[in-house]
Amino acid sequence: MLALGVYAWETPSGDYAIWPDTAHPTAQYLLIPHGKAPAPGTGFYFVDVRIVDANLLTKFWAEHLVNGGGLLPIAEVRAPGQSNQQYNAEDLQQMATSQQIAQAVAEQALKMPVRFASTGVVVASVSPGLPAARAGVQPGWVISKVNGHSVRSADGLLAITQDVRPGQVVHYVFAGHAPMALRTVADRADRSKAIIGITIAETVRITRIPVPVKFLTQGIGGPSAGLAFALDIYDALSGRKLLRGHRIAVTGELSLDGTVSPIGGVVQKTIGAIDAGDDTFLVPAGQNYRDAVQEAHGRIRIIAVTSFQQALRVIRSLKPKA
Repeated sequence: MLALGVYAWETPSGDYAIWPDTAHPTAQYLLIPHGKAPAPGTGFYFVDVRIVDANLLTKFWAEHLVNGGGLLPIAEVRAPGQSNQQYNAEDLQQMATSQQIAQAVAEQALKMPVRFASTGVVVASVSPGLPAARAGVQPGWVISKVNGHSVRSADGLLAITQDVRPGQVVHYVFAGHAPMALRTVADRADRSKAIIGITIAETVRITRIPVPVKFLTQGIGGPSAGLAFALDIYDALSGRKLLRGHRIAVTGELSLDGTVSPIGGVVQKTIGAIDAGDDTFLVPAGQNYRDAVQEAHGRIRIIAVTSFQQALRVIRSLKPKA
């Protein structure tokens, strides 16, 4: 038995074990200068999951002995060639990024002078069958030059290309790739407009956050607490008028434009919100919402959101709780 136990402990399973963690009261992890604390018994809660590179023993425990436990194949968690150490480092960096975004979104919503600086323009999407797709352009490529002009912002790119007519060739330089000469075509919606079949996004760096928040989240990774952080910062700096007696669990990755994106582990996070005694759980719309509703079985109110502003609206629409 001892030998079997040692073997199970020392043998990798090829999976990550995942199980619920009780939701955390966000206010206890944020130090917000001049921010007001939530009333006793209320608050925003962020939810995470416990996840480890599983050996055979941990795999058996997660599969059979813990409520809400499960397994994720390593290939679904880590990029090809990525080590567990590199994955953990990336996870912590995602948490740090989510914290910066949360401050910027919350304080900008409060009309504070948050400042940004453009760091470049990237390809956000590529339409099949159009010149960019046929040339092999991929989402995420950085546009560095167009027709010999350096591209530093989305407005700058539009200024460079505004006089291009359908059928004309435009010379693109994508960082790290050979220059491309792409012949434009007419946009179906506006035949006078020349396109190559891409949408663009401007990458920015936050250069000024008026009220710097200190986060006490050592060892907790991932981007899914972004929305919860932003809501708590907003509420703390605006006099704690949102909660009105509620305990609200929140999950969702937050973008600088306030968009809320899907996250992983929503089943385990739903259990964590219920275990914390929360009465409401805000989750990203779509499959995250459907999975949370299925797991909750009516034990907690589940609300789907797509943006920070929508989250504010649905919270304000909740009836005050004594």
